Amino acid sequence: MRYYCVINKEAYMKAINRFIVRQSETGNIFLLSFEDSDLEYIEKNSEVIKFIDGSTKIYNLENGKAVYSGHKLKLSPNRWFGKMAKTDTAIHKENDIVKKHIEKASATSIKKNMGSFPAYKSYWVTDRENATAFPFRFKKAKGSEKQPLVIFFSGADALGTDNIKPYFECLPMRLKLKKHNCNILIPQSNTKTNNGSSYQSWNDGLNRYVRSVKRLAEMLIAEYQIDESRIYIFGTSFGGFCTWRSAYLFPDFYAAALTVVGGFDTKVKNSEYADFERMKRLPLWAAHSADDTNVTIDRDDYAVEKLRALSGNIKYTRWDKYGHAMAYRFYRKEKWCEWLFKQKRE
Repeated sequence: MRYYCVINKEAYMKAINRFIVRQSETGNIFLLSFEDSDLEYIEKNSEVIKFIDGSTKIYNLENGKAVYSGHKLKLSPNRWFGKMAKTDTAIHKENDIVKKHIEKASATSIKKNMGSFPAYKSYWVTDRENATAFPFRFKKAKGSEKQPLVIFFSGADALGTDNIKPYFECLPMRLKLKKHNCNILIPQSNTKTNNGSSYQSWNDGLNRYVRSVKRLAEMLIAEYQIDESRIYIFGTSFGGFCTWRSAYLFPDFYAAALTVVGGFDTKVKNSEYADFERMKRLPLWAAHSADDTNVTIDRDDYAVEKLRALSGNIKYTRWDKYGHAMAYRFYRKEKWCEWLFKQKRE
């Protein structure tokens, strides 16, 4: 059987050069093609974890064997690589933009003296402590009294530095939030998610991002009338991963967390984030569909099971249809907004 995979570690090139069939424009990622007999060699000389075969079935590497995951990729190997290469080129450009922002800043900062902070105007935050920078939009609540802060984490399709895609992704949810007088923060991540990053690289990028979003929230709290006992986070897909990770790292900072078609971790078991006790008191609502082939439900099932075993404050909406597109129906039909605003940190 012939397999295909995408890798992005230049250090492996000499060892696996004979398997390379395509290379990205940036020279950062490569498409490999190899046979069953090459699996052990590939395992020893690269960090490849997932493969697809000629019929686009997805395999995981387990003990040197390619094991079918039960899912299929809806792209041919060449189209799959083309999509990864396009993502890699965009990330390369965005990394240059982020690097320039970090180099210019002398400390962690946002633009000061923003006055009334025009609704959803585009800004950047630079977080030198976490070696990251990203754009965000913010809408200030009406009046002079302290009001809740709602933070929306967007999906992987909205990654980048344009500060536009997350704003439009959040539009249906903003229509619901308009019924409540609240502050709204929409950050944009440029964290790598699907271009062959290793598990550790993924975690490092995700942790830096959610830590920086928390730091941004703290800066906004210091500048504006925000109720610190009512800071809410929610997100879709990749944003769901951000929400879970934020809840895990900072359970005492947020008042409630809603994660839709996301996942607690890219691993289901043997995750390094195993202390569910730390967030069992935080009101959490997870929503997912069993037929989601984009982000499989097993990650949420596992985390919910762990929290329920601890009598955690967890609410779970588990559908069996609509796949990854369940999110749009969930936000339209469920009373998630009302649930969020009922929560308050003690």
